[in-house]
Amino acid sequence: MLPPGRTITFRAWRAGHRYVPLAEVLVYLGPFVVDSAWQLEIEEWLGGGDLGAIPPEARLSTLDLLALIPPSVQVVDGVFTAWAGSARVVVVEAFDSTSWDITSTDERILTALADRYPDAHDLPT
Repeated sequence: MLPPGRTITFRAWRAGHRYVPLAEVLVYLGPFVVDSAWQLEIEEWLGGGDLGAIPPEARLSTLDLLALIPPSVQVVDGVFTAWAGSARVVVVEAFDSTSWDITSTDERILTALADRYPDAHDLPT
């Protein structure tokens, strides 16, 4: 688990039936996670690829993650954890393909996403 921090959530579906893909979330996290290593726990996805073949202990660079999961992939249920060495930077969770839940102790990360997605709000702890 992360040390005490905050979790925000925002809708994964936008007006006009537009899905917010993981790639888009990563773009807005970019400056904070560009040098991070990511662990993936993907339970369900739509849109192709063999994402389930990635072992949970594997760590991928941000660029490798972006290449692996193109914008056409819809993550239904999955957890993506960014690491800087042995410290967790952020946890991005797709919940039932309806929302993205973002947990971090770095308020800059949460602010950047809340600025981009005005429906973002705190999840109760």
